[in-house]
Amino acid sequence: MIAAAYANSSWSKILSARNCFEKFEKDAGKIFAWPLNQFVIKEFIEWAVLIKNMSAGTVESYLHCIEIIHRLKNCDGSACSSKITKLLIRGAENLEFYKNPKNLERRVMTLPLLRLIGHEIAKCDWSSHSKMVLWAAMCVGFFGSFRFGEILAKHEDQYNPHETLLWRDIIFLGDESVKILNKIPKSRKKEGEVISLFEFEFFNCCPVKALKKLKKISNSSEDEPVFKFSNNTFLTSKKMNGYIQNFLSPHLGEDAKFYFCHSFRGALPSALAAIPNIDNDPSIKKWGRWNSDAFERYVRLSHMAKCELFKKFVLALNYASK
Repeated sequence: MIAAAYANSSWSKILSARNCFEKFEKDAGKIFAWPLNQFVIKEFIEWAVLIKNMSAGTVESYLHCIEIIHRLKNCDGSACSSKITKLLIRGAENLEFYKNPKNLERRVMTLPLLRLIGHEIAKCDWSSHSKMVLWAAMCVGFFGSFRFGEILAKHEDQYNPHETLLWRDIIFLGDESVKILNKIPKSRKKEGEVISLFEFEFFNCCPVKALKKLKKISNSSEDEPVFKFSNNTFLTSKKMNGYIQNFLSPHLGEDAKFYFCHSFRGALPSALAAIPNIDNDPSIKKWGRWNSDAFERYVRLSHMAKCELFKKFVLALNYASK
């Protein structure tokens, strides 16, 4: 039950923080007793920022996880979020103003880049089914503003049916649209959330047509993952990252390394934001399903209301592609 209290991604962050602290102990040449006192936390922050050149945001995230570890050990972790600790983090943030700015590490996917990827997928020597698995996933991720971890299996040889997108989680409607059940959204709503996708008639990048074609050529049952290859392995976020950069490399060179799964998350909202004369601010938050007042209004929108919202994205994508 304690394991279930945190998502797998949260446990990964907690373990990463623990590993980082163990490296700090190794460099310090000593093992510190828990609960960690203010002096140890101060030393950890100074080591992370001044010696390991970690960003203030990274250190703050690690401290949050270390505080969680204190709770799991049933001991006082207040030093991780004390006033002194917050001042140290603020000081680290201020020092970052004096550093040379880093290159942008993550860029947003655009429709022209998605089309380039589609071209590379089409000409590779994969089977038609494998090509469609990858292409459908990319179109769904792009037009649904998905976090790929919400729909893809965590491992290529196994999946959790309570987390991974299965065929039974997709409802195909007669108006060339689909409803997709996101079973474990970041908002952690027990009933999940429904994402609507609509026909996109341009550039052969329609998520609905891609899903329909994949379903037609797939031999998977309703209880199996949507993005399953013919060799019974599953598409994962790790694989997806590799494919994105591999297919973009011929066109972008070294810049391909700036594109990841998360690049798809803000694709449509970013396209809409690029056109200032459209009433877009609420639409951006609604479609992206970010936690905000707009998000709370979004969850009550009907399927047809979402269709009207999607028309704004079609306009923005066509505008950007001219």
